[in-house]
Amino acid sequence: MAIASSDKKALKSRKTLLTARFSEIVALNFAIDPEILKPHVPKKLELDFFENETYVSLVAIVLKNIRVWGLPIQIPGQFGEFNLRFYVRRPDGSRYQRGVCFLRDYVSSKSAAWILGSLFKADFRTVKMQYENTGFNSKNLSVVPTADYRWQVDEHWNRIRVKARQRMKKTGPGTKVGFILDHANKYGCRDGATYEYSGTQPKWTIWDAAQANFTCDVKRLFGPEFEKPLAKRPASVFVATGSDVTIFRGCPLS
Repeated sequence: MAIASSDKKALKSRKTLLTARFSEIVALNFAIDPEILKPHVPKKLELDFFENETYVSLVAIVLKNIRVWGLPIQIPGQFGEFNLRFYVRRPDGSRYQRGVCFLRDYVSSKSAAWILGSLFKADFRTVKMQYENTGFNSKNLSVVPTADYRWQVDEHWNRIRVKARQRMKKTGPGTKVGFILDHANKYGCRDGATYEYSGTQPKWTIWDAAQANFTCDVKRLFGPEFEKPLAKRPASVFVATGSDVTIFRGCPLS
């Protein structure tokens, strides 16, 4: 998705919070009753709709090469993350700023959970996590990615396993995947205020899914109100290569 030149200038004037490579992305997207999400919407924001539907996404990802505050400080190695997110917008004159709110966020690294929690003043929880992903970096166009993410809850392993089918050509405005991707900002709350974290919005190579298997203790991880919505067939599933992303320091919304 392209960023307007005026927005690019605004981003350049902001101070960097962190940079990282977001890679091997899997997104399972579910339609959900907006009444379930309304209690979770921060102040100054409103739910965003696509064709009269609201959505939550269960996203699994591998994060690499994280640098904090633009300084040569790195979270060691790479780590897995999965979260449940929903989509919001903020009125901004004649248009909207669009972004995501996280209902719950889990990472496989204790140090990453502490650092990210400190940066975003948010609750990043740690779980034992494994992932075996193939085909994301292949230059052979006939090779499709396969993602296999697993995380442990008590003695049980939860899992997302997705095999891509073909590259998606239509990912722009007006498409469901375009709606999901057109939310580069991150929103969070602290000290009673809503903060907006602007981010770059790179162009990713995206595949839809031929197969998707999903086992998750939704009640334990995200709350009982999300059990039924996530028990339904996903409205869409896609995988993406990912790329380098910059997130800027948060600003409180006045």
